[in-house]
Amino acid sequence: MLRNTPSQWGSVAKALHWIIALSILLEVPVGFLMSYTYGPSFGNEKGQALHRLMEQIHHTNGFLILTLVLIRLIWRFVGGVPKPLAVGFQDYASRAVHYGILFLLVLLPLSGWAALSVFRGAPIWLFDRANIVPWIMAKHDLKDTFGYSFFAQIHVWSYKIGAALLTLHIGAALWHHFVRKDRVLRRMWPLAGR
Repeated sequence: MLRNTPSQWGSVAKALHWIIALSILLEVPVGFLMSYTYGPSFGNEKGQALHRLMEQIHHTNGFLILTLVLIRLIWRFVGGVPKPLAVGFQDYASRAVHYGILFLLVLLPLSGWAALSVFRGAPIWLFDRANIVPWIMAKHDLKDTFGYSFFAQIHVWSYKIGAALLTLHIGAALWHHFVRKDRVLRRMWPLAGR
């Protein structure tokens, strides 16, 4: 079943959810490695090659995540969502965490894209092509209020808040599955039927 039903997530929503989850699992360590290799790569050919590869993966994967999240939001609007299994506070908390994660999954790539756009000191990669993606902000001096550090800080804080929300999301899913023994996790699990 492609579409969502009142009791089950459809295969499109499941595929988008798990592809985005796997993309995040790739994006985070690559982002840290990209940051870690930035300074040490100067004057070191192998270090520069590793840094450039990490940039290519991080930027490309970020654009793919942004695209998939936008598709997921459209699909969610068009296809609806199953009825919540939680009630009261748990339902409100679940919705807040989900909306927070979706918001941050849009804000994170946009803030990274904006940071690179105002900096212009590093290329924006899409696969192995540099600067085919347009800048979304005008170039600014590094010390400007809305310069690189402004958008980089949004990127970093979004990651930190997103990590906390993802921890809550995963913890709640596991709690529902192993403690409450309800269908919250099973109805989003790939290949799980009714």
